[in-house]
Amino acid sequence: MLEIFDGFIDAVSSEFHIPFKKENDGEYSAMVEFEGGRHQRVLISFGRDDQGDPMISYYSVICKLDEPSPDLFREALLLNTNLTYGAIALMDDNSLIMHQATFLKDLEPQRFIKSFLYVAAKADELEEQLTGEDIS
Repeated sequence: MLEIFDGFIDAVSSEFHIPFKKENDGEYSAMVEFEGGRHQRVLISFGRDDQGDPMISYYSVICKLDEPSPDLFREALLLNTNLTYGAIALMDDNSLIMHQATFLKDLEPQRFIKSFLYVAAKADELEEQLTGEDIS
């Protein structure tokens, strides 16, 4: 199944001229540049849902928290209610991320790019809103 995922990423990279980099753990990453010099790194990984169906997950770091912040967590949860796709989540290393997942069988290049760009743009927007910086 990983061969299908790798092949799909190669095809999307060629079709949309996006330089994806394969990381050591099998994830792919790409940097998205925005107007005004802002940028956002998006990671894409292959996995399976609870029933074993193949999934692709996209995520981008919004910010890394030095200390847990109940106020920030509350704000993130409130922001989740207004997201069109995906969700804001917290990773084990205290990184606040924008995350979205989709079934591999339903994926086509246009839908992949739409999700990829949405995660990048929303993570960048939230990063600026929550930190005022351009870290990721």
